[in-house]
Amino acid sequence: MTALSPRAQGLAWAALTVAITAAYPSITRLGVTRQAIEPLGLATIRYAVAGLVLLPCFLLHARHLDRRGWAEALILAACQGIPLAALIAGGLALAPAAHGSALTLGLMPAITLLIGLAGGREPSRQAAAGAAVIAAGAAWLALQDVGAGGGALLGHAMFALAAVMGAIYFHRLRASGLTALQGAAVVAVLSGVAGVAALALTGGLGRIAALPAGTLAVQAVFQGVLVGVVAMAATNRAIALLGPAPATTCLSLVPAAAMLVAVPLLGETPSVPEALAIGLMVAGAVLSAAPSGLAVGWPTAPPIGTER
Repeated sequence: MTALSPRAQGLAWAALTVAITAAYPSITRLGVTRQAIEPLGLATIRYAVAGLVLLPCFLLHARHLDRRGWAEALILAACQGIPLAALIAGGLALAPAAHGSALTLGLMPAITLLIGLAGGREPSRQAAAGAAVIAAGAAWLALQDVGAGGGALLGHAMFALAAVMGAIYFHRLRASGLTALQGAAVVAVLSGVAGVAALALTGGLGRIAALPAGTLAVQAVFQGVLVGVVAMAATNRAIALLGPAPATTCLSLVPAAAMLVAVPLLGETPSVPEALAIGLMVAGAVLSAAPSGLAVGWPTAPPIGTER
């Protein structure tokens, strides 16, 4: 049997990442709307399971953390952990899955550009153009909901705030000196502990335990193992084999793929204007993924634990 070329292997890893990440909004929305799992409970399931898987890496790294290192770890966990996942899950209880993917992943490049500007970094013209296209698509998507009564606008605001938190996380992760695996382990373990503690104080552990075994197993495997661990590994392999720009271009397709996944899984068929708005955001993300766009320090992976 002929071995796959590095490019083919990289595309396969990128496809796996896109598949998992695109399914995340729909399966999360399924959990908070039809399986009656509260956002905090769903976020805790995700990080508790991922934390157990990544615990050996965390323990190995934690031995070398000083006070400043622990402070940085807590900041990373606050930006990418339980608050972020609960915010996205809460937004998905109010807005369609396709909107969640487009606004969280889609807005991150534009927000990262603004953070870079605040830090004195000048973006390239291509990066600025990509951010402008993304912002236009996001505004168009919001206007579609206004025309329909504005019922999803609160969810949109939650997605936008999650995008801000994700962008901050990527800036802090790069500055911290942690590898992608170390960052994922720190976020997963600290968030898992915090989530379990919060549920214990609010009585949420009993509600989680009362879930049907099949529902709990599906969410635990998908959220904790596939999203929290497999997608991270797949993203890193895709970047290593393809390079940052091609890999990021592939990941820019996630919002469009998420829109397609929501049709059979949730029965959410976007209107033509919604599809066009999401397509515009994808075009802006692809534009931003070119080498000159990456030069401004935009993230190369979505804010769901697939760090690099």
